Amino acid sequence: MSIIENPSPEFERQFIQAINARRKLKANKPKFVITSNQVADSNEDDHSKQVILTVRSIQSLLLSCADKAPRGHDSGWSKILRIQKLQQILVINVNGVSDKSYAKLKNTEQFQKWNRLFTSENFCRTFRFHTQQNISLIKQFSKIAAKPRSTNQSQDSSIVTSKAEQLSTRKRQRDEDEKPALQHFQRPCDDQFSRVHLVLNLKQLLSGNYPCPIYNPYKQFKGIKSSYKPITSSSRILALDVETFEDMNHRQIPYWISIVDEELKCVYQVLIKPDEEQQLAEYQQRREQVLSTVPDLDERSLKEVRKDMKNLFDDDTILAGHSIENDMKYLQFYYPYIIDTSIIFNVSGTRFQKSSLQKLYAIFFGRLIQKTRLEHDPTEDARATMELIQLKLCNSLNFGDWFLGGVDHLKVLGNYDSLQLNESVDECRTFLTETKFGLQEDFFKKIRQQDKALIIEQTPANDRTSLRTMEVSSNREAYQAGLEQLPKHEFLWIQFYLATDSVDDDESLMKICKYTKQLYRSLREDSIIIGMFTEFNDSFSRCFVRFKDEEKFTPLIIGGHEYPHDLKLIKTNG
Repeated sequence: MSIIENPSPEFERQFIQAINARRKLKANKPKFVITSNQVADSNEDDHSKQVILTVRSIQSLLLSCADKAPRGHDSGWSKILRIQKLQQILVINVNGVSDKSYAKLKNTEQFQKWNRLFTSENFCRTFRFHTQQNISLIKQFSKIAAKPRSTNQSQDSSIVTSKAEQLSTRKRQRDEDEKPALQHFQRPCDDQFSRVHLVLNLKQLLSGNYPCPIYNPYKQFKGIKSSYKPITSSSRILALDVETFEDMNHRQIPYWISIVDEELKCVYQVLIKPDEEQQLAEYQQRREQVLSTVPDLDERSLKEVRKDMKNLFDDDTILAGHSIENDMKYLQFYYPYIIDTSIIFNVSGTRFQKSSLQKLYAIFFGRLIQKTRLEHDPTEDARATMELIQLKLCNSLNFGDWFLGGVDHLKVLGNYDSLQLNESVDECRTFLTETKFGLQEDFFKKIRQQDKALIIEQTPANDRTSLRTMEVSSNREAYQAGLEQLPKHEFLWIQFYLATDSVDDDESLMKICKYTKQLYRSLREDSIIIGMFTEFNDSFSRCFVRFKDEEKFTPLIIGGHEYPHDLKLIKTNG
């Protein structure tokens, strides 16, 4: 650090101007930001505190960078500020470093050299993400789950020929499918553990924004019961679902509710008549549609519905639903004993990302719900919720939870090739096409930009992607090709390899660190570099992220002369 003591007022003024100019320039540069507090808090090596990302998490980050579109590919955990100013993307994948090897390497000198390459402002952003065993990372990156179809009703209406045809199909399907299934219903098995363990605790209720009387926004909500008994393994479970429409003020108004018991019987189903006159016209339209498929439904006010629920519930009844906090808000009530299938099942790999009921049911039962593009049937959704809970109770607390090892990752990492659906071919084709559920897109085709993207690889051609690939025979050749191709490409993916038995070899990793450092220096300013440690037979990989920002290391120009970038001014008493 360079120091100047007691500078002249004019020099001090010019020094401040130079520092402010650098800060202004810095404010116009792209910046990597972690948007998830959970991911930010887990940016360390303590596995008990880490939030595990997925291949899709890294894909979304790369797609955002390639498209220079901050909202085009929502990663859910990070974003790039001023992404339009991004110059280049460099991906360095070091194959042969397992999660176990990483734990040994992290305190070694050769790893510290790698770590310093990705350290910006005294902080190394490193993330652990889940991968599939026995499949190369580049092959896993080749496929990305297609985005869900828009739920905009005006777009949906163009898919179907008429509402009358939908209503007729729906009524016929209801008569043919649901009634025989209920007549032969048998409980899958006895509970393998207490259902009490599935009930959310107070901390989960508050952090999940479930209505609670001690939480200010919901103090005006009503409790279903005036008093409660402790829940036990024999407490009844009732599953609830509510359908809503949006009024002129963009509020969700409930109009149809269903509650089913543990035998999947619908024990309560009514239409909810709104109180406000302006909502009646929309309600009447929905009412006619519902009565066409489910005739003779009663109409009740919201206050009457809550009163009915009070009579229906025991003092220790457990209420279940999927993202049921929304249903509770629609009906304006709170309840202490809640099971939420969006919480007890986790197939996303991140605690803050919930999966739809439709997706969970397809994965765990191989059947489709919500097949029609009309309104969702709350009875169908409530039954699906109850079946998922019973399936969990038949297995273990770990079942269906990514973090506890109870998920088949092949079905939930965006690769649905192994998902078997017990439906007719036509129904599957129509359903998958309209919703893009389970369909895949080519990641490297999406990332290709005017032939300015390239992969440098050392493996046989069977791992070749749709992106142009240059084949080399060694790490040194990969490095040399990278230096040569970097000025010509906006996206460059380079594959380095370590032999599994040479992870502890200082020289091998030191060379890759040296190659990466030279490639980093050759990057254009304001470029992103993403480094990854992977291993073919491992379920976890490691990702490092950094932006190239050398502006802070350029000399300060003061009075026509250059001064070191870290110049400090000090005033002494003398």
